[in-house]
Amino acid sequence: MLLAASVLIFSGCTKTGPPGPQGVQGPQGNANVIGSDPFTVSLWSQDGNSYRADFNSSDITADIVDRGIVSVFKSYGTSSNPEWSPLPDINGNVSTVFNFRDGAFTIWVANTDGTVTSFPGSLTFRMVVVAPALKQANPNTDWKNYNEVMRVLHNEATVQNASAQ
Repeated sequence: MLLAASVLIFSGCTKTGPPGPQGVQGPQGNANVIGSDPFTVSLWSQDGNSYRADFNSSDITADIVDRGIVSVFKSYGTSSNPEWSPLPDINGNVSTVFNFRDGAFTIWVANTDGTVTSFPGSLTFRMVVVAPALKQANPNTDWKNYNEVMRVLHNEATVQNASAQ
């Protein structure tokens, strides 16, 4: 009797009917890379002889901290002709650096000789977060070269978009 009940129960669990309609396609992109739009920092906190700006970022996860890449680039160009320099960056006696941790990053501006730096004014940056999988898939990439990073990201997005079709 137990065998007969099992057959009836499991035979009733079959899939019948036509498939439902296709869902809406999600946004195309690269889950392995997160790039910020350019952002301008005008409000700096003085910290001893240097200035700092702190940011929260849910894109910087523990996995990114342990095995991924976070890069910050400083703009020397204009919006119509951008030129991006990777941090750390030294321009004359002024050094611009950053550090990151799970959920946040900080940009620092200081004089290289340890003297009090002047107020940095408005500076424009971009941040790029690279997941460990993309880093591993592109071992020869110079992740400090903005144009090379953008080329790799464009190629990855093209490959992902082609495989999604």
